[in-house]
Amino acid sequence: MKLYKILISAIISTLFVSCGAKWTTDYDSALKTAQKKNKDIFLVFTGDDWTDHSIPFKENILNKKEFLSRYSKDFVFLNIDFSQGEFAKSKAADDSTEEEKKLAEKIAAEYKFKETLGRSYSVKFWPAIYICSAEGYVLENVIFDSDKDTTCSVEEYIAKLEESRVKADEIKSLVLNVRNSNGVEKAKAIDELIKKSNPRFSDLYKQLIYQFPDLDPENQTERLGFYELAAAYYYSYEATEKKENPAKPFLDVIEKGNLSADQIQEAYYMAAYSLINGEKFDSALVIEYLEKAYNANPSGTNAFKIIQNLQQMKRFSELEKAQDNQANGE
Repeated sequence: MKLYKILISAIISTLFVSCGAKWTTDYDSALKTAQKKNKDIFLVFTGDDWTDHSIPFKENILNKKEFLSRYSKDFVFLNIDFSQGEFAKSKAADDSTEEEKKLAEKIAAEYKFKETLGRSYSVKFWPAIYICSAEGYVLENVIFDSDKDTTCSVEEYIAKLEESRVKADEIKSLVLNVRNSNGVEKAKAIDELIKKSNPRFSDLYKQLIYQFPDLDPENQTERLGFYELAAAYYYSYEATEKKENPAKPFLDVIEKGNLSADQIQEAYYMAAYSLINGEKFDSALVIEYLEKAYNANPSGTNAFKIIQNLQQMKRFSELEKAQDNQANGE
């Protein structure tokens, strides 16, 4: 029995050294380490227990000593694994103990955070590989080739990764500009970064979007309205999550007076749209916002679509009134 325990301990130790010593699974910790050590992040989303390529890719490339030693000075290695087995533990049975229920709640919260990360990084395929800045911004999406990347040599994959690192340099230089600037210059750097970055990863820049109005309150960049409206989308989503009024952020940004006619139209339209997506909405208020959206710019490119939505909403409101009258015996 003692020999058996020693063997098991040796196997676990070997797995830890080869597979886990250089990798972290904690996103926030990876960002802190990367910022402290001035490194980029090599981020991999996997599904070890349900995808065909995740484990072979790790075994043949990512956990090889040649790969880890080659990039240990450059990267913090981060693996976010979506495990079906782990997800199954997020639902406790009715007869579970309090301790088991708390554990299930903890796993559920962790998995929800992973799902948020997956959406932010627009994960569509597995594995999904990214070179990221220390802030977590995507510098380059390293596309996984299922026919090659699990069977090629480590040297061949390193050559592919080096090509991606060259492509990442442009965005990395923009990130450094944001990191090293202040005030209006930082606002300009943020604007340049977001313009050049892939829109798929726009959620990663949410905090920068929130910062922009404070960095350029006098609108020296002439982009203040754009970022105030962009922030309103996120504030509206947060309001929905809190069961607060999701239209308010769009109405507030209109009141600030920094939006163009097109942006005012968009803000009123989104105020209406945010209410329609609620469980119960005031059709009269939706109609009011749609009318204001149209009147903000009747010749705008979206005016025709808004009129169509307005007409549909009015028909819905009339039908709703008719049903209420019928229910009340009128």
